[in-house]
Amino acid sequence: MIPVPSRHFLAQGLLRQVVAHPVGVILLISAITVFFLLQLTTLRFKTSIYDLIIEDIPESARYQAFQETFGTEEIIRVVINTTNIWEASVFEAITRFSDRVAEIQGVRRVISLPTIKKVVALSGELTLKAFADLIRPVTLFHRNLLSPDQRRTVVTLVLSTDADRDAVIAAVSKQISEASSSMAMYQIGMPLVSKALVEITQKDFFRIPPVTLALIGVLLLFLFRNGTGVLIPLLCVTVTLVWTLGFIALTRTPLSLLTLIVPVFLIAVGTAYCLHVCSAYFASAGYAASPSTAAMAAYAQITFPTGLAVLTTIIGIGSLFVNKMEAIREFSLFTCFGMTSLLIITMTLLPALMALLPLPKRQDDVFEGSPGTMKRFLDLVIRINLNHQKIAFPVLLILLIVCIAGALRIRVETNPLQYFKKETDVYRNFHDIYQDLSGSFPVNVVLGGPEEDYFEFPERVQTLSALEASLEALPEVDKVISFAGYLKLVNYATNRYDEKYYALPQEGFELRTLVNSFKTLLGEDMLAQFMSRDFSTANILLLTHISSSTAFLDLENKIAKLVPQKIPKAVSSHVTGLGVAVSASSHVLTLGQIKSLSISLVLIFIVMMLLFLSFKVGLIAVVPNTFPIVINLGVMGWFGIPLSMATSLIAGIAIGLAVDDTIHYLIRYNREFKKDLDKDRALRDTIHHIGKPIVFTSVTIALGFSILMFSQFQPTAVFGLLMVVTMVAALVGDLILLPSLMLHVELVTAWDMLRLMPTLSGMSAGVVHELNQPLNAIKMGSDFLTMISHEKDGVPAAQVYQVAGEIGQQVDRASHIIQRLGNLDQKPKFEREPVDINAVIQKTLAIVAHQFSIENVSTDLSLAEDLPPVFAHENRLAQAVYNLLSNAGDAILAKQVADEPFRQGEISIQTFQQGPRVCIQITDSGIGMPQQVTERVFEPFFTTKGSGKGKGLGLTITHEIVRDYGGKITVESHENGGTTVTMRFPAMVGG
Repeated sequence: MIPVPSRHFLAQGLLRQVVAHPVGVILLISAITVFFLLQLTTLRFKTSIYDLIIEDIPESARYQAFQETFGTEEIIRVVINTTNIWEASVFEAITRFSDRVAEIQGVRRVISLPTIKKVVALSGELTLKAFADLIRPVTLFHRNLLSPDQRRTVVTLVLSTDADRDAVIAAVSKQISEASSSMAMYQIGMPLVSKALVEITQKDFFRIPPVTLALIGVLLLFLFRNGTGVLIPLLCVTVTLVWTLGFIALTRTPLSLLTLIVPVFLIAVGTAYCLHVCSAYFASAGYAASPSTAAMAAYAQITFPTGLAVLTTIIGIGSLFVNKMEAIREFSLFTCFGMTSLLIITMTLLPALMALLPLPKRQDDVFEGSPGTMKRFLDLVIRINLNHQKIAFPVLLILLIVCIAGALRIRVETNPLQYFKKETDVYRNFHDIYQDLSGSFPVNVVLGGPEEDYFEFPERVQTLSALEASLEALPEVDKVISFAGYLKLVNYATNRYDEKYYALPQEGFELRTLVNSFKTLLGEDMLAQFMSRDFSTANILLLTHISSSTAFLDLENKIAKLVPQKIPKAVSSHVTGLGVAVSASSHVLTLGQIKSLSISLVLIFIVMMLLFLSFKVGLIAVVPNTFPIVINLGVMGWFGIPLSMATSLIAGIAIGLAVDDTIHYLIRYNREFKKDLDKDRALRDTIHHIGKPIVFTSVTIALGFSILMFSQFQPTAVFGLLMVVTMVAALVGDLILLPSLMLHVELVTAWDMLRLMPTLSGMSAGVVHELNQPLNAIKMGSDFLTMISHEKDGVPAAQVYQVAGEIGQQVDRASHIIQRLGNLDQKPKFEREPVDINAVIQKTLAIVAHQFSIENVSTDLSLAEDLPPVFAHENRLAQAVYNLLSNAGDAILAKQVADEPFRQGEISIQTFQQGPRVCIQITDSGIGMPQQVTERVFEPFFTTKGSGKGKGLGLTITHEIVRDYGGKITVESHENGGTTVTMRFPAMVGG
């Protein structure tokens, strides 16, 4: 039977109940799963451009206020291509199409050449040629309703606020399919973009997760080579997906572009967690008496690190919830729910299945049984960490600098059209329409007068017209439409189409008359799109061919500089529109990214610091988790990948996943290090044991996310690619950066220190030998006295006297040694005092001098006279000198054993003054140390001595003593060439 550790009593108690009642647990999980499964019937899809807007920012508030004043700007533009618009049969077909789409429910108004002709022809019959001649001077229609070559026209459908956009699009498609074959037609506009987003989301949802599951299944089969190792993880992941998707449906939240990533995330990460559990279970199977025992043994190893890994992943993903964008908050919420569900299922369903299924044949840990290539790879990693840090660190540092430079080049960008691949209809149509017409993305310039009826004065409308002309000159703007432009048309129409009247009125009464005519000819709802009811606020519509957030913000800045030059100071102005709101929201993502990342790093630092009770360990644990984020941002910057709604998720996800491997490494390293406090051996054994699962789980997660690269959404595909890059970088961080950094820090908790304390203050071998000599003499004397007590013949009194005297001398000698050692270990007085370092050296040398003579070690004293005292504690300085002398003796002994057993060793002790400092220099002729060892001699628990022969604290304590008194300590050593240690203390002024 395998012994099960009892550290995690609560978890172990739960597991005992699970494996004791597996059927009940499975039935309970099944009932919950059925509940969530029933919710899936209400699952729906919705992805809209409006999802890209953050509601609580000023730009969104202005856009909302704009819509309340001027109505929705939701339009569908149907582009008609033909040989000649003015052919009678063609124009008749366009008229029929325009009339039919006007009858579609949800269409509030249709603006087209046929509808304009009906307005113009109110006063009588009008031939097609006459109509063409009449509208030729009307610049309002140029590149708006009619292309310069007269071969293309646009039918614009203005939708009502409550319109069913999908139904309208479907009805328009039906009319397009029934239209004349002599015309090529397509529809474009924001409703079409949103619908295309939904369609692709649905396709990706029903295609990508199943493919991911299948691919993960193949990987599991390769690793475990049995059905149980494939079916159990896939079943657990599938149940997790059902719970998560059921919860999404229960909250009535539609699946969108970002929530599509949630299933793939859970499949990849869930499989990685199940890998650890199943491999431990199969490794335990051959030693366990029953399936239940094997399950308990497996969970005894992985419960704590797995639970902690889930917690830190939730911290990383949960930090995204502070983002202001609702779509990102939804992703964070549902992913955290999925991770919590995964933990519950892993702790209940998985062990229940293990306890219920027949005990499999023992299979070595899948990670331990990996091929020789993996072992060679891990051996290379170990060599890099132990022997080549001076190469590895500069290489990684250069890589980080390059990536930081790349990160500074990142553009914050949201471009809805870039969501689609270039071969899609939406992408092609968007870029086709503005070739000789106007684009389909609107921007609105809103002017606010200081009083009601402000724009009912001719000179102020003239200002609108002048501003319109300046705006149309901007390269991003294809067409400008305003109240002034339509007023010219109305003036032209009411004056029998005399070209001289295609102008604005000069008198106030003329303007008021034309406003009434505007309402009659074009309708009040058309007027309401460009002027508020009280005529205090005007809207100038700009039709543009831009779609990126950067371009929208550039245009906004140009307009903000231009408008004040054209309008009076009393008139306020601002730029708004969906594109502007989306662009502002996109740039808020940067702040959200920084905030989320900061929260994640701080929380993970706190978790690690509390776990190991070390500020330094907490800080070091953060470094390898920040590394993949920097690499990811650098790749984005250098390859021109913008920071968008999708790519902004990567940092939170990356730190949540990377920290999992960090936790597994640190916990294993902690366990190995406490065996003998040998950092190098702990590193080697940790990487050999935990390196394989880190590699395999990283590959599993990267493989899962790689499927996203085949998404029809460009951001999703790029997200998948960047996640692969991020996981590779995380692997480097956990296998190279983390182990190397941990060589420079102790990883022992407070509880470990309490356990180790009884063994840390042992005596050196020399002192033990020194004490053994008098004790042996005493023992021999004791044996002699015992012997003579049994002798019948008397023993000469002189002989007894001699033995008794020898015993007394040896007792005095042992007492003297113990007293001196006790003095070294005494607590210093509270107040420091002047200390003569020469006296300290002489007293300390007296403790070890006899032992040195036995071990054939000579000492050479060269103590400078008239040295000033140092301000310190005598016994602590003696402790520092004793540590150095003890180390020097051990180094000489090591060389004698290895090379020249009978050669005399030498220790030189010098004191001298060097400027304002008093120096102690101890040089030995011992075995010396290589440079990489010399650099680490002051680390706690670092030792070059064999297991059980040293705790690696002597030089650490000495370093702290010297530093406490304002001094410095340096070590110079050469392999087989001896060691020199120099302590420098500030001399007392006037001492």
